[in-house]
Amino acid sequence: MTPGMRLLVTSLVVFSMIVALIPTNLAYLDLTLRLSTDFSEGSVVRQLQLSLLFLIALWVFYRHLPVSLSSLRAVNPFLLLIVLYCAATVVWSPYPVVTLKRIIILGGLVLVGLCIAPPINSAAQFLRTLRITLTTICGLSFVTAIALPHIGVDYALGGAWRGVTWQKNTLGSVASYATLLWLYELTTNSQQRRISAFGVAFSLFMLIMTKSSTATVLTVLACGMYLYSHRVWLQGRYLNVAMVLSSLCTVVLFVHFYYVVNAQLPTWGTIVGPIAAIFDKGTDLTGRTEIWQILLLSINQHLVTGIGYGAFWLGADSPAQFIADEFGWMPAHGHNGYLDLLNELGVIGLSLFMGLLIWHAISILRLMRFDRPQAALHLSIILIIIISNITETDFLSGSQFQNLMLLFSLITVSTQLYWLQLGQGNSAPPVLAGASFLTSSTRKKW
Repeated sequence: MTPGMRLLVTSLVVFSMIVALIPTNLAYLDLTLRLSTDFSEGSVVRQLQLSLLFLIALWVFYRHLPVSLSSLRAVNPFLLLIVLYCAATVVWSPYPVVTLKRIIILGGLVLVGLCIAPPINSAAQFLRTLRITLTTICGLSFVTAIALPHIGVDYALGGAWRGVTWQKNTLGSVASYATLLWLYELTTNSQQRRISAFGVAFSLFMLIMTKSSTATVLTVLACGMYLYSHRVWLQGRYLNVAMVLSSLCTVVLFVHFYYVVNAQLPTWGTIVGPIAAIFDKGTDLTGRTEIWQILLLSINQHLVTGIGYGAFWLGADSPAQFIADEFGWMPAHGHNGYLDLLNELGVIGLSLFMGLLIWHAISILRLMRFDRPQAALHLSIILIIIISNITETDFLSGSQFQNLMLLFSLITVSTQLYWLQLGQGNSAPPVLAGASFLTSSTRKKW
């Protein structure tokens, strides 16, 4: 790959993160202006940003056409089926133009994912660029919060830092992934231990300053999953069996003693209440359960096929208007990625998406045969996304940060696994000669 092409591929990663995380204007300086401004993909600035991003990706894809087409055929098949099904919903969508725009964005992001994945770009280079980009955003947010607190600090939420991003939860997600990526570097690169340790510490500091309880919990779970899957410090032949049995015993003992003491089985409130209280939350997940209950009314009206991709949460006078009438304000989404998928794509679309997640999980487990640390990292990433979508909506949500992470992880794992397996033959494809994402054992086979 020429230096110019390498620069283009790197710019795709950086630019996609900027589009997902950095506001398009200065509206976030004023809370009232932020609430009254349209920051969706429909804004002119956002359309220009995405158009430029997709044009660069199209050029890179064209310049590597034979390899790109092979990688496309290797992508998670459920991802392609979902794109096709989303396109089919144009037929019955109440806002077909909006649905068509969302499909173009989804297709464009898949194109970007193919261009930053192996073999056009090495998996190691992608992770390195992503880590540096997210850390830079954390650094800029640190400076902004200190030097320009009226921009970088949200005093309405107790002084939580939002930095140069939209809100504290967004910066919390950035810090969460940055922590995970630096932990990966710490456990895989012995020559950069001090820098990696500082990166982990700085990312955790930014995470704490955001006061995002969700991001904090997910960071702990993701890092724990990574260390368990990677097994840098955890060893043992029967570790999996011991972990499962210990977890089951803990659950059974908790239910047993709770029943003995209270003469009844534990409820949702008794389980979640103490945990929620630690983070100053209620058992209704800050009113989210009320939104879910009324959202089910819409889901039941088009249970099988859905209302149409991206055709529900469209503001005033949209199909979501009855929810705004009920609560007196318009939510941006249903605060549950699974319910929002069911509402927009129906049982068919949700089933395809669950197939996508299962296929991805299996692919990650297969990737462990070649590169266990990287597979452990992707397993931790998907864990963050799966859990966070219980209280937020990021699945297939355009250029939202978590959706980009999902798509990039899906495509990177699929294509990397395909080319690695292809390399197990008697000879390596010419395009992969010297490819940096290959493991040393695979290179020896070639």
